[in-house]
Amino acid sequence: MRKIFLIFFLSLSFSLIAQTKPFDVLIRSGKIYLQNRQYEKAKEMFSQAVAQRPNDPDANFYLAITLISLGDYLQAASYLLIPIADEEYLKKIQKDENYKLTCWSSLMEAAQSYLSKNLSDSALIYGRAALALDPERPFNYTLLSQIYANLKMYDSLYSLAQNMISKDSLSPQGYSLLGSYYLAKEDYDNALTAFEKSIKNYEKRIFEEKNKLAEILKIKEEKEKVIKRLLNYQSEKKVKEFENYLKDTLKFKSGIEKVAQMILELNSLNQEYTQNLLRVGLIQMQKKKEKEAIITFKKLFSEDEKNYDALFYLGVNYYNLSLYDSCRITLENLLSFVIKKPNDEELKKIKELIGDTTLNFLELPPTFSPYSFYLLKDNFLSLFSPERLENVYMVLGGAYAQLAKIENKIAYYDSAIKAFEKILLINPKNLDAYQNLAVVYRDKGDKETARKYLEMKMKLEKERK
Repeated sequence: MRKIFLIFFLSLSFSLIAQTKPFDVLIRSGKIYLQNRQYEKAKEMFSQAVAQRPNDPDANFYLAITLISLGDYLQAASYLLIPIADEEYLKKIQKDENYKLTCWSSLMEAAQSYLSKNLSDSALIYGRAALALDPERPFNYTLLSQIYANLKMYDSLYSLAQNMISKDSLSPQGYSLLGSYYLAKEDYDNALTAFEKSIKNYEKRIFEEKNKLAEILKIKEEKEKVIKRLLNYQSEKKVKEFENYLKDTLKFKSGIEKVAQMILELNSLNQEYTQNLLRVGLIQMQKKKEKEAIITFKKLFSEDEKNYDALFYLGVNYYNLSLYDSCRITLENLLSFVIKKPNDEELKKIKELIGDTTLNFLELPPTFSPYSFYLLKDNFLSLFSPERLENVYMVLGGAYAQLAKIENKIAYYDSAIKAFEKILLINPKNLDAYQNLAVVYRDKGDKETARKYLEMKMKLEKERK
C-alpha cells in the first residue's frame, strides 16, 4: 500500500512540475498572444509570470498592457508601479509614445478613482507615478495640487511649484501650483496673482501650440474652427470621425498619430487654463469684486461653452450686483443647456427603470446620455446633480421675486413660485425654499398660502430638533 501511495505522489509531483512553465516561456508566449490580440490568453501567461516573479518589471508591464487592452485600466495601473519605479525600464516606456500615453492614462484613471473616493494617500501613489512617466502633461500638476491640498502636504505643493518655476520662469503649471498652494492657505491675494500669471502663460502656450498644429496641417484660414472640431472629436473619443476629418476634409494622410498627440496635449492645456479662469473668478467673488468676476466668467464661457459653472456663477454675480434681469436670462439659459424633457416614448422607458421614489440616480440608456438625474413628478432629466439644481433654482427664484417687486409684474411672482417649488420637488426638506415661498406669496397678497408655507417650515424645524 505504501509503495502504491509513493508512486501516486511521485506521479502527481511530476504532473505539477510539467504544468508550471518556465518564466521565459511564459513571457514569450504572452507576447505572441498579445500581438495576435488573444488578450485573455496573454493575460493568463503574464499573470503566471508575475506569480513566479512578482517584482519583475517586464512581466508586470506586459500584464498591465494586456489588462489595458481588455479595458481594465484600474487593475492595469497597479501593475505599472513596478516598471515605472525601475529607472531603466521607465526610460524604455518613455521612448514609445503609444505605450507612454496608454500607461499614463491608466495611472491617471486610478489616481482620479481613488481621489473621488477620498482615498488621497492611494491617489498620491498613482499621481506621482503618472508624473514620473510623463512630466510634460499639465493635468499631472492639477491632480497633484488637489491631492497635496487634501493631505495638507502644503510644503510638497510649494516645493513642486517653485521647482517648476526655477526651471521655467514662464511655466503655467508652476504658477498654477503656486496659486493652489496660496489658495489652500487662504492667502487670496497671492493666489489671485499666481493664477493670473498662470492664465497669461497658458494663453501664450496655447497660442504657440495652435500655430504649430496649423503649420503641420497646412491650414491658415479657419484655423480656430478646424482645431476646435478636432478637440471636440478627441474629447468625445470619436476616433473614426477624427481620422476621417483629417484624411477626407483636410487631406492629411500621414502623421495622424502625431496630430492626435498634439490635440491631446492642447486639450490638457485648455482644461488647466479654463480651470484657472474658474479659480480666478471664485477668488474675485470671495474678495467682493463682482464686476471683475463677471468679466472672468464671461471669458470662461466663451472659451468653454460646456462650462456650466461659468454660467451659474455669472448669474450669481449679476444677482449680487442687483442686475436681476441679467441674472434671470443667464440662469434660464443655463437651464436650457442642462435640462432635457423626454417625449412620451422616452418617458415610458424611463418609468420602467425606476421605482416609486421622488428622485433616482439612474444608469440611463445611451439615448438619454449624458443626462443623469430624473425628477419623477416634473418629468425632466438633468446634467446637474439635485444639489446643484437646488442652487440654480434658488438664485433664479430670488431674481424673479426681486423683479416682481421692482417692475410690479404678477407674472414674475408666479415664475419665482415655480422656481422655489422646483426646489421642494428635488428636496422636500429645504427650509429656505419654504421661507422664500412664504415671502413671495405674502408679497403677492396671498397671506393664507404664505402662512401655510411658514407652518410647514416650522414643522420641519421642530422635526430636526
